[in-house]
Amino acid sequence: MTPQLMGIVNATPDSFYDGDPQNNLSTLFAKCKDYVQNGADILDIGGESTRPGATPVSEQEELARVLPLIKKARLAFPKVQLSLDTFKIPVAKEGLQNGVSIINDVSGTPNPDMFHLVKQYEAKIVIMHTRGNPQNMQSLTQYQDLLGEIKDFLSEKISQALSCGLTKEQIIIDPGFGFAKTREQNYILLKHLSVFKELGVRVLAGLSRKTFLSQQCEKPPKRKAQTLAANLVALQNGADVLRVHDVKETRKIMNFWQELQTTK
Repeated sequence: MTPQLMGIVNATPDSFYDGDPQNNLSTLFAKCKDYVQNGADILDIGGESTRPGATPVSEQEELARVLPLIKKARLAFPKVQLSLDTFKIPVAKEGLQNGVSIINDVSGTPNPDMFHLVKQYEAKIVIMHTRGNPQNMQSLTQYQDLLGEIKDFLSEKISQALSCGLTKEQIIIDPGFGFAKTREQNYILLKHLSVFKELGVRVLAGLSRKTFLSQQCEKPPKRKAQTLAANLVALQNGADVLRVHDVKETRKIMNFWQELQTTK
């Protein structure tokens, strides 16, 4: 299956990379339009930051941030898949009712009701590995067997989803780069990403501008080159979905990689 490109649309004032109090419907929709024009297959819309230390928001606030954009994007881009980055069931339900076809649940512990909801709407779900919550996850980085423990965690979640009636085609796994992992652990995860292909479902890599890619204490806007390089490595190691901020440049990398695969 051809890898897909997912563009990150943060409808939040506090995301680590592009959070902005001036985020509003017109600027967010303009970002969606730019992503689609530059080759995004999926728009991943989120209304609550999950960066380390992020402050939780209410269901009502999250819906107020994302629902108008979901409705407008669904009308404007009928052929583009919409993903909703949420772990709250009422928010997910509203999104699914308004044209979302993927729930990107970064909680690490999806409620079985979320699996049932995704089944009801014949949608897909992204299940991510993490520990704790945004307030404490970076203190929970002790592993005896990093790859084995993450693989076992995701395998268990896949089994739970299947027991709720989902098919493997409806499940995408995310090893959770940057979530409860040190810099070295993230590099190990990227280098050995292919081990998760053994679980028989699609794999998402969310590497874009994350702290572990920084060199000499660079801020997120300065991590572009490393992000692009990391995404190429992820493709080489079996990533099926790349979740990115830099859609235009990543599409060029994906096109190059795909052409390279067809060269004898």
